Amino acid sequence: MEPEPRFMQEAIELALQSRGRTHPNPSVGAVVVRHATVVGRGFHAGPGHPHAEVVALEEAGGLAKGSDLYVTLEPCCTFGRTPPCTQAIVDAGISRVVAAVKDPNPRVDGAGAAALSKAGLEVVLGFMKNEGEAVDGAYHVYHRKGRPYVHLKWAQSLDGVVQAPGGGYLTGEEARRRVHRERFLADAILVSSGTVRVDDPLLTVRLDSPPKPMVRVILDSPCSLTGREAVFATCPANGPIWAVVPEGHSNPALEGREGIDVIHLPKEPGGGFSIEGVLRALRERQITALYVEAVGRLAASFLESLFVDHLTVHVAPVLLGREGALTGLEGRVLKGGKGLNLSNAVLERAGPDWVVTADLEARCLPA
Repeated sequence: MEPEPRFMQEAIELALQSRGRTHPNPSVGAVVVRHATVVGRGFHAGPGHPHAEVVALEEAGGLAKGSDLYVTLEPCCTFGRTPPCTQAIVDAGISRVVAAVKDPNPRVDGAGAAALSKAGLEVVLGFMKNEGEAVDGAYHVYHRKGRPYVHLKWAQSLDGVVQAPGGGYLTGEEARRRVHRERFLADAILVSSGTVRVDDPLLTVRLDSPPKPMVRVILDSPCSLTGREAVFATCPANGPIWAVVPEGHSNPALEGREGIDVIHLPKEPGGGFSIEGVLRALRERQITALYVEAVGRLAASFLESLFVDHLTVHVAPVLLGREGALTGLEGRVLKGGKGLNLSNAVLERAGPDWVVTADLEARCLPA
């Protein structure tokens, strides 16, 4: 029988239950199907937990023998925190494995499918490929492009100003709740020290779901952080803080404090840090998905570097028209003398505000 989309769709829905909690591992869902009936379900809950295939096989028990296994990602064939899934699949007596997409991790990258085929199982690889990749796009970017997946976000007035008169939020509660949902899907939030000084944010995830500690990355090229900002009061309980400062500089107010890591990077001639250098440092620390909350020069630098995969702009229905005010983008974002093309652009309402989302053609991190 041909593979059936409804079973892969159920595996996808299972995988989505753990989004935001599995990195650097992927979000994966699996179902065991016997005589057109699902007899086992599973998803990967996070590092150290059993993989989706193993959970589904355990639920199926003896019914797994001679059955099909639908899984959103090619089964692993390596030892890590857990044994290889390929051996568990073979031992359970599965007859056919239907996988949505090949695992881009170079430790797997087709080897899992090859091991199953060698053991005599039928393997279908690439069934509903696009849907499978969409389950955890950050994981695929991390391994294929050698860097964290970058989601850039800012909020502005209708005429592009990003600071409300007298401070405070530009957008309403519904738009801000959306920000927290997007933060939840990332491994780290990145801001500039200017944002920390002006807005004094907590940079935490505030949702009704179980709390999720986040890595907070603060680019502090002027070495202006005092350690008394509000975000530091949330550390380490809400996750570590990584302060990026120029090489040759120190900050006694931060160094040696619990949960704070000071990262030294060279400054660019213009005074800031190389976006490539920042992403390289974060990749080395296994940051798979990065949520960048930036405006002005920093937002433009990320876009000009061509390392932004997804863009979200929140637009408040207000005109501020303030002379000399900070705007969403300050600087060049040109590519080949032309503006950047956005794809899959969507305009949505969030209470009284508008939210624009789009994808960009982002590049690999050079080796």
